[in-house]
Amino acid sequence: MVRLSPLVVLSTRLEANVPRQRPMSHEVCRISGRSFGYGLIEGDGPTVVLLHGWGLGHLAYEPAAREIAARGYRLVVPDLPGFGQSSDPPVFGLRFENYAASVSSFLDSCSDLDGEPVHLVGHSFGGAVTVQVAHDRPELVASAVLVCSVGTTAWLRDGSSERLLRDRPLWDWCYHLIAEFPTGHFPRAALGLLRELSHNVVWHPASLGLLAGMIRQGDLRDKLERLREAGLPAAVVWAEQDRVVTRACFDDQCRALGVNGRVVKGNHGWPLSAPGSFGETISEILDAMEASSTFVA
Repeated sequence: MVRLSPLVVLSTRLEANVPRQRPMSHEVCRISGRSFGYGLIEGDGPTVVLLHGWGLGHLAYEPAAREIAARGYRLVVPDLPGFGQSSDPPVFGLRFENYAASVSSFLDSCSDLDGEPVHLVGHSFGGAVTVQVAHDRPELVASAVLVCSVGTTAWLRDGSSERLLRDRPLWDWCYHLIAEFPTGHFPRAALGLLRELSHNVVWHPASLGLLAGMIRQGDLRDKLERLREAGLPAAVVWAEQDRVVTRACFDDQCRALGVNGRVVKGNHGWPLSAPGSFGETISEILDAMEASSTFVA
């Protein structure tokens, strides 16, 4: 009889509890003459479409997507218009409505999406796009999860006084984006982020500026209230040290949707710097949504 050492037994047990990760393939499709790059992780479970933040693309979110997929979901991570391998949006008349319409065309027509409603998970700018798509094309969306999401006008709130997002100095945005850059715990995230950001600076400079301006002016609270009235399963997640998207934004989103929201440890780069924690949290929310069509968090 062979006896295994306690360390071998412990290692085996730990490995058994670690979700098995699947590889991501990198694809490009053309829809109505426009290119969409995207990452795909196959699986037998429900499909999750993960929408990335401003300035990035699907490659930076591969570790986060793999963590969700390892917990039983199929993942599609598109490059939003104007980022990565996707075509730029129109320069003139750019609004959340026509931007989201382009994303909806991807959900409608991409051969790797089967036409069934998907779980939309949006981080930062991707959260605002999630709201607009869910509002305009509800038949495409099974649920919406907003993570450190933009899309409301409040910047800071102290009692009865409030400062608006459009008054926030550009230097303050830049300072917190740099301060919350995902380094330390997960260095690979920083390398992927730098690679994608530099690609977008070179190939999509106009889109970076136009979409940053759209974010500063966007107010989607009325859309959130309509999603609440429609009964769409929805959740809002915010990282407690996030100063890019402030607590006031989180509170406004929760109030408009009529949910309590969930606060996690981390900052704005949480999905990139802590993909394991992100994958576990999002999977818990999605599991509850799958179990109950009336779930809110």
